[in-house]
Amino acid sequence: MKTFSLIALLALRIVVHPPMNIQQPAPFTSATVFNQTSINVPAKLISFEGRISSRKVLLNWAVSENETADQFQVEKSDDGIHFRMAALVFGTDQPETGLYKFYENAGEKKVSYRIKLINKNKETAYSSIIEINPHVG
Repeated sequence: MKTFSLIALLALRIVVHPPMNIQQPAPFTSATVFNQTSINVPAKLISFEGRISSRKVLLNWAVSENETADQFQVEKSDDGIHFRMAALVFGTDQPETGLYKFYENAGEKKVSYRIKLINKNKETAYSSIIEINPHVG
């Protein structure tokens, strides 16, 4: 019982009487200003192109304000109307312009592609639709 009382008194003393050598933090004197314009400006697709090379469909796109891009859904369609996701490409967080690529094996039929850009603020935008025809070019 004496041990418990002694520990309780020591704990009380530490709480009530902090050691004298602890320095109090300096009061907050200046504000840090963060550049939030890049967060508010959503990424935009600058270009989107595709071609067939060595039996592969190659898609390339460029994005401005790249640091605000979260992800890109590469969408694909056999009829140019009904699209489905073919791949998910994540943004790199690098500032300014970002360059991205996607490739897959080319089929025997023409296929349409588009990019769905999803920004970090959840705003979305679509690229133009490009058509890849393995029998042309």
